[in-house]
Amino acid sequence: MIPLGYFLIAWLVLVAIFALMAFVTVIMNVRYGLSGLMTYVSTAIFLIVVCAVLFATGGYLATVDWSQEADIVPSSEAVYEL
Repeated sequence: MIPLGYFLIAWLVLVAIFALMAFVTVIMNVRYGLSGLMTYVSTAIFLIVVCAVLFATGGYLATVDWSQEADIVPSSEAVYEL
């Protein structure tokens, strides 16, 4: 049995990697993108969508009971019960 908290930690590590990559993407888009309105509009849309997804995911994760455990590999009795 694996505690669900381990999955939360793994998710937070992946979100941190994503945040770093998104930061680099935004900096490169603004720095080396064509100077124009569409560069800033596309960057703003990207940031708005990222924030919306992260807030929605955070809202869902707030409802999870983290004291539960996940059974990744079922025991042999569970296989034979089918």
